[in-house]
Amino acid sequence: MTRDVKRITRELTEEEKKRLSESREQIIQELPDLQARDQMRKDARDEATLSGDVRRAIHSSDLSLREIATQAGITPIVLDDFLTGERTLRSDVMDRIANVLGYKATHEASRI
Repeated sequence: MTRDVKRITRELTEEEKKRLSESREQIIQELPDLQARDQMRKDARDEATLSGDVRRAIHSSDLSLREIATQAGITPIVLDDFLTGERTLRSDVMDRIANVLGYKATHEASRI
């Protein structure tokens, strides 16, 4: 079933125009940093390391980053810093994140 959408247009008030202009300026100022952080996130995700594996699992999860962080007992900022590669996580935190994502860490040691 197709639904026709009725679009209503009107002129913006001066206050709305001012807010729109300020918002656009803020976006222009923040965009380079956001793009750089996004590239850092992609680079960290693609690492051929255990941390890279955990990052890929986080990105492929149906849980939000906030939910993962909360359930793992860390702040969303700490999780975001880990995802960009700006922060490493202690092994117990990595274990908690793995558990939140439904993974179970196993350890097999052999004597040489």
